[in-house]
Amino acid sequence: MAQNKINFNAPKIGWLLYDPANSAYALLVRTLYAPIFFSLCAKDILSQAQITSSWAMTASAAGLLAGVISVLCGPVADAKCKRKLMLLIFSLLGILSILTYTILPHNNFRAILLVSLIGIASFMAANSFYDSLLPVISAPAERDKLSTLGYASGYVGGLLAFIPCFFLRNMETFSMFNAVFFIAAVWWAVGTVPLLCTVRETTAGAKYHSLKSTFKYIWHDKNILCYLAAYFLFIDGVGTILLAATPLASGLQISSELLLVTILALQLIGLPFTLLYGYLAEKFSARTMIWCAIAVYVLIAVLTTIMALLDDLMVRQILFGAVAFLVGTSQGGIQSLSRSLYSKIIPPARSAELFSVYNIFGKFTTIVGPVFIYIATKFSGRAEFGITMLIVPFLLGAWLLGRVKLPDESSR
Repeated sequence: MAQNKINFNAPKIGWLLYDPANSAYALLVRTLYAPIFFSLCAKDILSQAQITSSWAMTASAAGLLAGVISVLCGPVADAKCKRKLMLLIFSLLGILSILTYTILPHNNFRAILLVSLIGIASFMAANSFYDSLLPVISAPAERDKLSTLGYASGYVGGLLAFIPCFFLRNMETFSMFNAVFFIAAVWWAVGTVPLLCTVRETTAGAKYHSLKSTFKYIWHDKNILCYLAAYFLFIDGVGTILLAATPLASGLQISSELLLVTILALQLIGLPFTLLYGYLAEKFSARTMIWCAIAVYVLIAVLTTIMALLDDLMVRQILFGAVAFLVGTSQGGIQSLSRSLYSKIIPPARSAELFSVYNIFGKFTTIVGPVFIYIATKFSGRAEFGITMLIVPFLLGAWLLGRVKLPDESSR
């Protein structure tokens, strides 16, 4: 099969640069420092299991909020070609939420959760409109490569933003958090500028579709409906594992030093493996590589369960490192190929509208997984068993993905 080359131009480069920009939020704020910040502020009030479940439920609520916002704004963005404007609005809200952390009282953990809710929802909503620009700037044959390159560049951006934060770890605790949050906010803001300056929305003349019309369209297009159901089942688990990594590490008595080193290593691993997924998708198809990634995540769930059952700290640290390595190999690949695959089965003129629904479960979005963690915490006292429960939706998602009809199947 002939390899598809990307015809690079200014809009594609500008679009690619947004991923490393908002990856500073995804890595520094949402995944690492905000959960630690919340844990420190709530440790004298809540148990570790309650801290983990509270953070997970906040992210779940943010996912639902982002979904509502996106499906309401998506049709308008399509009809008026305002995808880029919507991205700007929600990026600014996300950036402001990061800066708000620096002025919050440290004894008010509820305020921290509220700001986190707004920030995570804004991040997800911005991503919805970012993803919806993929069909606008590229041809279908370019999208697997362009999408994986975007995620790979996100690893580079996250790594570059993380490096100065790593060297701030010896500062006074809350001064360090303020510095990290400032770095993340500036990084996201600066990296958004190229997209705003270069991307031009040319899909004009789209008819406005109401929310009811959007869901009616999806309901009657069984192929899109099947894909979204599959995506919901497996990507929610991916997001849950990433979301829960920091608080679960604390519960497993993984030191903050080891956690920071692990995060740094994960960024280094993620870059080449995301590109590898894109390369192998050309050889074996994007769907096949998504199945491979799902298998990796099932293994991650199994290893997390084993970690929870062991008492030996050294063995748990070794297993934690193995889990982090596996996440690094497949996180970018499964997300990037899912995005490009979806872009091929939807009409470009309705991209913001349909990507708004896609991103209800999209990049780092979590809805069901945190509920599993809450249930596991409530009935067993171990949040890790919520990760075990993810095996079922992972397998169901893989099965449903096999029932999706793809436009390029006849050429394979």
